[in-house]
Amino acid sequence: MNWDRLLALEGGTVGSIACAGDRVGTAFAGTLAGVFRSTDGGERWEWAGKGLISPFVQDVGVSPDFERDGVVVAATAVSGLHISFDGGASWYRREFWGIRPTVTRVAISPDFGRDQMIVAGTQHEGVFVSRNRGQSWNGFVTGLHDTEISALAIAPGASDGGAVLAATERGTLLRSNDACRSWRRVESIDADPIESCTWIERETALAGTVSGRLLRSTDGGERWNTVWRSDGDTVNGIAATGSSSGGNQVVAATGSGRVLHSGDGGLTWQAQSIAREGKVSALCVGASNGRALIGTDRGGVFRLTGADPAVAANNGLVNRPILDLAVSRSIDGDETLVLGTLQDGVRVSPDGGANWITTLDDPGLGPVTSVRLSPAFARDGIAGGIAGGQVLWSADGGRSWVRMGGLTNDSAATVLEFSPDFASDGHIAVGAQDGMLLLSHDCGDTWRSVWTGLDGSEVLALAYSPHFGEDRAMVAAVGDAQRLVVIRSGDAGQTWMPWVEYDAAMGWASLAIPPTFKPDVGPVLLAARDRIAMPPSSGRGPWSGLRVAEGGVAIRQVTVSADFGRDGLVAAATSDGVYLSSTLGLDWSRMDGPVAGRAVERVSISEADSNRRTIHAAVGCGELWRFTA
Repeated sequence: MNWDRLLALEGGTVGSIACAGDRVGTAFAGTLAGVFRSTDGGERWEWAGKGLISPFVQDVGVSPDFERDGVVVAATAVSGLHISFDGGASWYRREFWGIRPTVTRVAISPDFGRDQMIVAGTQHEGVFVSRNRGQSWNGFVTGLHDTEISALAIAPGASDGGAVLAATERGTLLRSNDACRSWRRVESIDADPIESCTWIERETALAGTVSGRLLRSTDGGERWNTVWRSDGDTVNGIAATGSSSGGNQVVAATGSGRVLHSGDGGLTWQAQSIAREGKVSALCVGASNGRALIGTDRGGVFRLTGADPAVAANNGLVNRPILDLAVSRSIDGDETLVLGTLQDGVRVSPDGGANWITTLDDPGLGPVTSVRLSPAFARDGIAGGIAGGQVLWSADGGRSWVRMGGLTNDSAATVLEFSPDFASDGHIAVGAQDGMLLLSHDCGDTWRSVWTGLDGSEVLALAYSPHFGEDRAMVAAVGDAQRLVVIRSGDAGQTWMPWVEYDAAMGWASLAIPPTFKPDVGPVLLAARDRIAMPPSSGRGPWSGLRVAEGGVAIRQVTVSADFGRDGLVAAATSDGVYLSSTLGLDWSRMDGPVAGRAVERVSISEADSNRRTIHAAVGCGELWRFTA
């Protein structure tokens, strides 16, 4: 029994970098797959996201006393602020008076060892401040003209009258001289939204704008002058390098892929391209000890030392998220694997993961949220997918894709499934927004729209009965901001009726129907949040829900073995690895190995023969693993 890594997608989008300034060159990168840590100046990276509830990290900050206290903070989408006291080895979520808003920016005081101050900017709730190392927080909005914070910076001595700067999405720059208790608008800034700002000294600050200007202030942020500009560009990151050669060494990075250097505290600048070939868009920069690390859009990290050209530094930075996985049912024959990704289109391997090709790599389409293979894929090569709400179709094994024709409904597609008898009945179902289902019985040539009766909801999951050719049964999970409803159909999706309802928003759901399924009875497995629920043996009444593990482990997907009648095997992809059950979900155990404790997005069970089983696990950050037993 062993695990093999089939794919590791390095690079990706890096939206924030913070350097610790210690002797070994510790740095942290905030990405779409959590936090990554380097302890050698960006030469190598390792995932350091254990305990992060959300993988979407928008900003990271490091204590100026990192070597002593190990404090790191991370701003996440949806799940609030997280803090680590052990250099990123583990993370703990913090609440702001009972709420966990999307945090867009974080800043740690340069005097953190003395004042223990951390400032967090949010998407809609303004600014929150902690003066006890992140243990408790207070919100301040007095004087804030806008509560959507786009940039933050704390000056030295901020707890003793020094300034804190906060920029908003509407182009306002605000200044506080009382540790964020009140704010005053800086009148000398034009309506030019600020993307980044930093302090060089107590009275000297720099700011970068969306119109390509670098601004400089020498009076604590009261008045600003333009010191560099490039129309049509965006200054997305600024950082002081802390060069050992002395002087105020500063580096900035732009959306057009340029890095700017200043050796005189931001008075004058020299520009150079980050990449020698191709276009790279820089999103952020972190710097220390004369070295700069630049985070980019889809290109990972570039490392810049002195006047040397920038070099890619993505070793171990597996940060190109996988959203879906499809495995050919004849895996022991054609060995085809297909991945849907966040930013890299569709990845196809025709040989079990030994080689990969990228198809559908069109950023304009958006994330590929769903990929499915025809049950007869080994013979017909048909695959379906959803990208940016559009239904896509391939008839050549996933090597090329076209937009599915005949879909007249304007609702954005969310899920797609093939009938288990697709080769003979041509039945396909597409779930969409606004409670709509789209059905085809002729391999997608024509479609019929069916309303589930749940207006304003979204179809989160679909499943066909394994005996669809006989019972015509289907099950769907439909949800909105207030509830999740499981509905069922006995006429191939033409009409639907409720089965069970939960008075809570779930966000996502997964359905699995074992081969022992009987219409209106079950079993059916519903995975949502941290539980897997099933109907009672009669099929009527509330569904019992069980956790796969304690501690808020989120379940992303549930699936059953094709030989379920013999082995009773159920697998769950969770935020804590892959969990298995051979008792229809009554008892669970986590699989050991390299995916244990990792956020697994999808899992698949393949039966090669009665004595050999293969499990594929797609780790959300961009890894695909295979377990063979």
